[in-house]
Amino acid sequence: MLYQFSFKNFKSYREKTIFDMRAENINEFNESILIDKNGEKLLPVSVIYGPNAGGKSGLLEALVCMISLILKPRIILRNEIKMKMERTFAIYDNIVGFKLDDTSLNKPTEFEIFFTTEEAEYKYNISILNNVIIEENLYKKTFKGKKPAKIFERNKSKISLGEILKKSNVSINVNENMPFLTFLSITNDIEVINDVINWFENTTAINYAKDYLERHIVFYDDKTKDLFLELINSMDIDICDYRIEEKEEGKRINVFTKHKNNNKEYELEFAEESEGTRKLFSVLPNIIDAMLKGGLVIIDELDAKLHPKLLKYIIMIFKERKLNIKNAQLIFTSQDLTTMNNQVFRRDEIWFACKNDNKESEIYSLYEIRDENNEHIRANASFSKQYLAGKYGADPYLDNMLKWK
Repeated sequence: MLYQFSFKNFKSYREKTIFDMRAENINEFNESILIDKNGEKLLPVSVIYGPNAGGKSGLLEALVCMISLILKPRIILRNEIKMKMERTFAIYDNIVGFKLDDTSLNKPTEFEIFFTTEEAEYKYNISILNNVIIEENLYKKTFKGKKPAKIFERNKSKISLGEILKKSNVSINVNENMPFLTFLSITNDIEVINDVINWFENTTAINYAKDYLERHIVFYDDKTKDLFLELINSMDIDICDYRIEEKEEGKRINVFTKHKNNNKEYELEFAEESEGTRKLFSVLPNIIDAMLKGGLVIIDELDAKLHPKLLKYIIMIFKERKLNIKNAQLIFTSQDLTTMNNQVFRRDEIWFACKNDNKESEIYSLYEIRDENNEHIRANASFSKQYLAGKYGADPYLDNMLKWK
């Protein structure tokens, strides 16, 4: 599970930016909270709102960029790059820092992440400048442990190994462009490294701003298909089955959906289905896979082309503990205000991204915002109404438009 992710000097973000999935001590949706082996309370869902060009997508891209840095060489070696590119925002070849300030141009982009697996807690950070790794560190902390243990520390070409890696007799002759974590995963079979890599590989990132992704359908196995059909029917979408037509083994040519009417089955071509249904065919298998494995799902513009009722349904899948038994998490961006309410989200699950007067993106949670009396926004407040009124700072432009009069 993801604890916290921070980054600096990436696209529209200049200063260190912290995104936290740890739950605040508030009495909202307590039954949905995830709890790890340390007793740490974590959020199953977080959503990011804000104006266009405010930095919503940039926040998700920063997280995906770091994951891409680690996984890209492994993907290329496995010849899976096309598949992975279709499931992520990008396989990053060049990291773009903050460009609207001269002092940031020659500074590295920094990423740091805290997460937990079934085995332990981990802290990993990496800094990169002009595709050269400047710094990289990995630490492990056992559950109930008092302090973290060094797995490795890297400062440019100098690498210091912790006791676990010393015993494994690993090489430190790594290319300056490759993360040492990735190098270890490729050249060795080490339990702690495998555990970390498996967490990253269990992350799915999708950008539905790209229309072709809604035509990309991934069904992992028959169990995924059965669960998918069960979910589709529970959403009152009358698809009883589907068929994938293949010309060559492994090459999908077309998809046909099956509907029942008057006890008779009829087939429709996939293109004849609504845009919302086609999107569900793309997103739900990834969500089901995360539910079965306990992974992290990152989705840009999840609400696009989805009815608010279906969007709420997907959110609630992650918040329902009877379904989310593997502690899967969802992070997504949205413009849909019908779900911005206290019947769907806790205050610490709602985040905003916007730019300050220096054209730098910033993020903050709804729980962090204080009213005129220096009090937290009330749990029973009308979140969407106050947001549209500009009380949360991430101005959706309405107030500025009214000023034209």
